[in-house]
Amino acid sequence: MRLFGTDGIRGEVGKYPLTAENVLKLAKASSLVLSKKNSVSRVVINKDTRLSGYIFEPALASGFISMGIDVILVGPLPTPALTVLGKSLRADFSVMITASHNPYKDNGLKFFTGQGLKISHEDENKIEDLFFNYDFDNFKIKPSNYGKAIRLKNALGRYSEALKQSTDRNLNYSKLKVTLDCANGASYKVAPEVLFELGLDLHTIGNNPSGININQNCGSLFPLKASVLVKKKKCDIGICLDGDGDRVVIIDEKGKVLSGEELIYILAKYYLSENKIKKGSIVVTNEIANHGLDISLRKLGIKLKRVKVGDKNILKQIINHKYFFGGEPSGHFIFKDDILIGDGMTTAIRLLTLMLKINKKLSVLRKGIDLLEVMNINQKIDREKFYLSQESIYQKLNKLCKNLDIYYNIRPSGTEPLLRVNLQYDKRNIKVSILNKLKTQIIKVISDAC
Repeated sequence: MRLFGTDGIRGEVGKYPLTAENVLKLAKASSLVLSKKNSVSRVVINKDTRLSGYIFEPALASGFISMGIDVILVGPLPTPALTVLGKSLRADFSVMITASHNPYKDNGLKFFTGQGLKISHEDENKIEDLFFNYDFDNFKIKPSNYGKAIRLKNALGRYSEALKQSTDRNLNYSKLKVTLDCANGASYKVAPEVLFELGLDLHTIGNNPSGININQNCGSLFPLKASVLVKKKKCDIGICLDGDGDRVVIIDEKGKVLSGEELIYILAKYYLSENKIKKGSIVVTNEIANHGLDISLRKLGIKLKRVKVGDKNILKQIINHKYFFGGEPSGHFIFKDDILIGDGMTTAIRLLTLMLKINKKLSVLRKGIDLLEVMNINQKIDREKFYLSQESIYQKLNKLCKNLDIYYNIRPSGTEPLLRVNLQYDKRNIKVSILNKLKTQIIKVISDAC
């Protein structure tokens, strides 16, 4: 059974594999794979604001210490802080304790290299193999070689300074009025501090974490409160972060929530005008992005390249092919010229800079992109039954969809027990009754099988 999904390990706290015992064992397994064989091995542990972080932080620390690795505790801070801290602290690797946008009852682990990049599938497989097969009871080191743990006092300051490198010091950010929703998550302290220090007229919500209110009717998944506040306070922009701060959802001055595709389009137009990219350049997105984006970018002379869902796949393309930027509809964005990998706040700061430079409202900047209609079907599955019958399920679903005038994508969720079916269509080309019938058929195929 695999432990790793699309984005690390994730699940309900107290259930396999997210128990204290398993997390301690995962620390031991990952240390054998990811630590360097030098005189001092070092790991950075970060976390978001979930109550269960108090279970898993000491469990990880104990596991690493018992394997002779020094531990540096830095949380709670956003996941992308590990890009900066891992490098500056010369860590062998780092771990983020988070379930991202999931509710507080879930938690998870994300593993990063010393350079702040998510570990490879190969390393994930090695960790899994050791977790299931290695006899850690007989792994012994001298007591004098155990590691030790410290809590880094200036971690927030180091990260906030890195965020400010995304700004343009020649611009007056105090001209902008902003609503910020921190999702009661990892950004609750650092994000308001950074934006306040930029001089913005700031209205902040979702910055009072209790341990059980992370992502609860707030943040990137629930932007309604922020949208209402944007209109009430007559703000120029709303910024909604998720629980671990690596994704962002943006709201325009009219209270409209912009899709990730619209943000990609706005950024592409801007970077084209700034000569950061040229006609013929490639922007990267994932396989479920709206196909209206392809058409709209093509009109600008820009090509779109699609990869599998997961921001690590976007990053791999940017690194391997030197593309300037890419992003996912969910709100993950990655830029070649940024030291922070997939950071919601750096994306937001780039948009603030763009608005000041162009001197236009977001509702104006989004004009020019026409998106297809979307129907998302997220059907619960029994994962074990699904993997036993997935080939038959895919064949039946493909047969249902292939002769219709739609784009479709079928994939199991990497973070939840769901099979996701994404349908995209031009409403002028297909009847609502046909779509509703198709939805019913799709749900029946999945539920009958698993």
